[in-house]
Amino acid sequence: MPEIAVRMTKRNHNAFVHLLGALESQGFDMGELLITKDFNEILKANPKIVLYSFFTEEIWGSLRDEVRLLKERGALLVAGGYHAIAMPKHTLNVLGFDIAVIGEGEEVLYQLLTTLKKTGYRITKELANIRGLAFYLNGKFVFTGFAKVEDFWRFPPYPESVRLISPIEITRGCPFGCYYCQTPYIKGFRMRHRPIDQIVKYSRKMKDMRYITPNAFAYGSPGAILKLDKLEALLKALQPLRKEGRRLFYGTFPSEVRPEFVLPETLELLIDYADNRRLAIGAQSGDDAMLKAMHRLHRVEHVQRAVEYMLEYGFEPVVDFIVGLPNETEESQRKSIELMKWIMAKGGKVRAHYFMPLPGTPWARCRPSPLSDEMKKFLGRMAAKGKIEGSWGKQIELSKRLQKLIEEFYEEPMAYHGRVREVC
Repeated sequence: MPEIAVRMTKRNHNAFVHLLGALESQGFDMGELLITKDFNEILKANPKIVLYSFFTEEIWGSLRDEVRLLKERGALLVAGGYHAIAMPKHTLNVLGFDIAVIGEGEEVLYQLLTTLKKTGYRITKELANIRGLAFYLNGKFVFTGFAKVEDFWRFPPYPESVRLISPIEITRGCPFGCYYCQTPYIKGFRMRHRPIDQIVKYSRKMKDMRYITPNAFAYGSPGAILKLDKLEALLKALQPLRKEGRRLFYGTFPSEVRPEFVLPETLELLIDYADNRRLAIGAQSGDDAMLKAMHRLHRVEHVQRAVEYMLEYGFEPVVDFIVGLPNETEESQRKSIELMKWIMAKGGKVRAHYFMPLPGTPWARCRPSPLSDEMKKFLGRMAAKGKIEGSWGKQIELSKRLQKLIEEFYEEPMAYHGRVREVC
């Protein structure tokens, strides 16, 4: 039986597919891995080591029970993902993992697994030579540095020998540094892009071509500007695959587009080269003061302009909002309500989310603002009519758990560019 198990889930699927592609390309024997979403299969196999990746929101699910059962069997547990990066001591001391991977994992994971195989799957001093790890050695906390993979495109987005596929990560990093978002603090403020020839090559395995990027229209740019020629070159290069019967979805799930990048020229490219006729954009608030406070670096007028352009060109706008933002007043919420109403009246869709203080962000220690009676009634009424999507109700309770977690176990996060600025 394989000595190494990979605990796949619906939420970590994309991350692990990419990591497995990197492992294979570095020469790791994929036959040594048990890759499964069935936890009982892992228990039955009784592996020496189990790999996990998870978000902070997942730590209150079945994770702790799984960790307990595996520890009883003597397995060495390795955690990656946003929670392990932002709160490694909590991951080790409270959740019960043995090793946390800190940063971008393509090179770390290969070095870690090959070292552990040589040392009998034990934590030894050899691990201190691998950048991107946190663990305890002889009772002392060891952090070996934040792992960075500047040229992430050196690694394929999925393994060739295992039947796994996921949307392809074509861009990594984000320059805008929104205070509620983990991405720029964990993946850097400069956008890095997978080359077009690689994107075309790896897209051949997908029936529906979908991509992972924080701002789909920023392909080829450092991030804050539009490089229309680069974007068109990418979309144009994918056209032979469309002619073979594949569909191209660009700027929609699991990606989105910043509103100020939605322009006639970018929409015309989608009309010519893509199959989707809906776009996801992040408005986040209808109040310019709140947009400035959260470091969004766009204004309400950009959202309105984007929605009007999309409708003019036959696209359905899907617009995200965050309610209960730190220091959000009733007047700020009223402005968000007005913008939501305007979008829906125009024919667009709205998705509402409740603010959650995520570890590793400048707003990690900020408290959400209570929803006004007007906002509660509006969201409830629109949801009952099927006009607003989103999980803001469940997120209110999750936000309370996150606040308590951070109050009890706050750690200065290990970020891509050093210390994360604390706003609260």
